[in-house]
Amino acid sequence: MKTFHLYLLLALIFALSVVIRVLPAGFHPDSLVYMSMARNLADGQFDFWNLHFTDLNFNHFYEHPPLGIYLMSLFFHLFGDTMYIDKCFGSFFGVLIILEIILIYKLIDKSGSRNAFLLACFYFLIFPIVPYTLENNLLEIPASFFILMSIYIYLRTVIYNKSAFIYPFLFALTLLGAFLIKGPVTLFPLALPFFYFILFFKEYSFASLLKFYLFTVLSLVVFAGLLYSYPPSNNFFSIYFHNQILSSLNGSRGGHDHFKLTQQISLDFLGFFFLSLFASFLQYKKALKLSFSKMFWLFIFVGLSASLPLEVSPRQSDYYLFPSYPFFAIALSLVFAQPITALVKRLGSHKLIISFNVVLLLILLVTSWYKLHDYRRHKNFQKDFIEAGIQIQKNSKIAICVTNDEDRHEFFANTELSGNLERYYKADFTDNNATASYFLTTIASASTCKVNPKIYKYRGPAKPTSYLLYEKIDKPLR
Repeated sequence: MKTFHLYLLLALIFALSVVIRVLPAGFHPDSLVYMSMARNLADGQFDFWNLHFTDLNFNHFYEHPPLGIYLMSLFFHLFGDTMYIDKCFGSFFGVLIILEIILIYKLIDKSGSRNAFLLACFYFLIFPIVPYTLENNLLEIPASFFILMSIYIYLRTVIYNKSAFIYPFLFALTLLGAFLIKGPVTLFPLALPFFYFILFFKEYSFASLLKFYLFTVLSLVVFAGLLYSYPPSNNFFSIYFHNQILSSLNGSRGGHDHFKLTQQISLDFLGFFFLSLFASFLQYKKALKLSFSKMFWLFIFVGLSASLPLEVSPRQSDYYLFPSYPFFAIALSLVFAQPITALVKRLGSHKLIISFNVVLLLILLVTSWYKLHDYRRHKNFQKDFIEAGIQIQKNSKIAICVTNDEDRHEFFANTELSGNLERYYKADFTDNNATASYFLTTIASASTCKVNPKIYKYRGPAKPTSYLLYEKIDKPLR
């Protein structure tokens, strides 16, 4: 019974931090792009090395390697074109990542209790950027799945003293999986054997380190050779490295915050560290026994190796740190599991957890009802298209006309509107009116965007908030 309530507590925390965030209508702009390309890939219109969003935006997509989009497309193959995939993809991989955290924790701390690895999962979920990333189907999620798998394979190799070639091969294979989702930034686990040797040199010889690196590098060279020798992947990566990697490093893609990520890590990690330290001092005897083990430092080093190298680029977003946080969560639990568990027991462990579960369940129910009626994300699109019941034929072309700066930014610079039209209707903007089946403008631009009533008829919405959609007449009036 006690075990049930502990796992229920973790499930409720996951639901409150992640699941309720996906309930409101609408999607993150990046998610709209990724999911639209995944749906197009599942439809068989494009292939693995030739991803496509729209004719005007990312006609050929070179922003990220294609494996992450391909994994999303598998869900469309299995379940069809449903918006539930957009809502559940991040949460599904979030559960897998939590399971990987548990497996890694059990591997490195066999004496650790169930409470210890549940605490690691709790730390992971309460880092603010984690729910945000899981909510928005960002590519850091499946990349982190492969990264954690590589960490587990290596630790299993050294802890159980495995020497077969298969382990560095599998290590390299999982790194390849992460690389094919998010690129070179996912290769930081290559530093793990070095960190392990520095900390555990008495148990892990230099010869073992070199042997593991040798087999890993040989495997990676073989994988790189296969990618180089295959023309579609060769072409993709030559463009990808020029357009994405080099331009991100030299700042031509925008951004100017070189130390934004370091500040965010310091705020998140140290904030929870000192809160946990305060909780430990409530069990003062336990606080005096806090242990910063070698494993603690190993996971701190790995977490920093995932984030600090990103400072070389001025183009930074908080969610780039997502792959770091499983390691920081494990590190925090390694230090504070014992005193926090003792504190919970002191406060009336079993009854306290049941009370928390009841409160969290009530909060979840109330919040879920509110979130289901929350239309703030892309509010105008939701009202003028989805709520208004607007129907657009699939694969249609939409001519557009906007005349003010705000509308130009929304229609051309921002992918939200084009992403929503592509994802919900599989419709695409065009700059050729002759091929367009529809004409779209806004209330603000309507006075200068004259619509020829002999060619187009008003399609809706009946009570527009922002958008005005016209449909081409089959037989234009004379």
